[in-house]
Amino acid sequence: MKYIILLVLAATGLRCAVSSKPQTGFFIPGEFEQQEYIWLSWKETGFLGGAPFKTAILDAIEVIHPEVKVKLLYGPELNFDKGEIEQRIWQSLLARKIDTGRIELFYNEKAFGAIQDPGPIFLKSSDRKLAVADFRYQHPDKRSEAIDKNVARNMNLPLVSSEMFSEGGAWQTNGKGTMLLVESVELDRNRSMTKEQIEKEYERVLGVKKFIWFKAGLKEEEFGLLEDGRYGIGTGGHIDEFCRFVDAETVLLTAIPPEDTVDNPILKSSFKRMEENLAVLQKSSLQDGRPFKIIRIPAGPLMTKKLLYSSLNSEEKSWFENVRSDSVEFYLTTGYMNFIIANNIVVSAKFWKEGLPASIKELDEEAYLVLSKAFPGRRIVQIDCMPLHHDGAGLHCHSRNEPMSK
Repeated sequence: MKYIILLVLAATGLRCAVSSKPQTGFFIPGEFEQQEYIWLSWKETGFLGGAPFKTAILDAIEVIHPEVKVKLLYGPELNFDKGEIEQRIWQSLLARKIDTGRIELFYNEKAFGAIQDPGPIFLKSSDRKLAVADFRYQHPDKRSEAIDKNVARNMNLPLVSSEMFSEGGAWQTNGKGTMLLVESVELDRNRSMTKEQIEKEYERVLGVKKFIWFKAGLKEEEFGLLEDGRYGIGTGGHIDEFCRFVDAETVLLTAIPPEDTVDNPILKSSFKRMEENLAVLQKSSLQDGRPFKIIRIPAGPLMTKKLLYSSLNSEEKSWFENVRSDSVEFYLTTGYMNFIIANNIVVSAKFWKEGLPASIKELDEEAYLVLSKAFPGRRIVQIDCMPLHHDGAGLHCHSRNEPMSK
């Protein structure tokens, strides 16, 4: 997920030609519709001082698998080969008393955490057949960019390919033709393309018709050294951190209290951006001309982590430039918007633990109430996703939805 910022030079010199091929007859459904599987990623390791990703993934599986079957994408790690990793996965699931009959494993030649971005984007046709959209993805290891191709080949599904760079967490659709996307991401990844060209390609591949453009996401989601001396390790504006469809006409949008922005340049910038995004939504309409229904949800607590630079491995060090001290401090990508919709349940994050301020517990409770209002009839479950926040990501980033095809 995070190589996207580090490799922007790859996009600078690339001519992302828009295909002249006609629309394929496939379209992208909404994540709030009925799902046959939720895909999750399995990784034995953590990142930037966080616990192994699998600790949060196991919590998610425990909640999700009674409602929706789970597919786990895994690969070789820590000198364990394919068979050894499989054995470790099954042992971990059985130790949690998880019904392994509702779990399927999917092998990729390289393990990958945040599969929302390069993973399979499932499309449907009017007769409920599936296909997989295949966009380009900036990553130094082609085995990661090829995850979606690998899935399509193994599931014997047609592939709808594009030369445009795209990341699954960067946009949202309502399954009816409306798409939300962010200038700071789309125009950065595809520097040779105009907004109109990008829209045309999304229309061809995903079957969307109406486009709503935001300018930027949360300030702390930027990548690199920020003005307060701390680092951002985010994506530069992925929408699944601040605005999500909850049904075909309703969106959740992050809200930051004005009083929290006093003497805090990061929150002040995020507040300004979110209010600008609110204005965009209020002035826009859905594909059929109806206005958006907008629900505001509190931003997650602003949390940081400080690590000795010398303690980082080479990959972790590559995330930080112009380091002038013995340590690096970075923002964790906290928030309540990086949730998974899994049919009758919604799985989101919580942040309070014993010893933390009561204000964080109150924030968790407020977010729970807002999600309950946004998803009437669905059960809201909050789990500890902190290992994933050390990856500049969240639970949605480490997942993919596979819709019902029958």
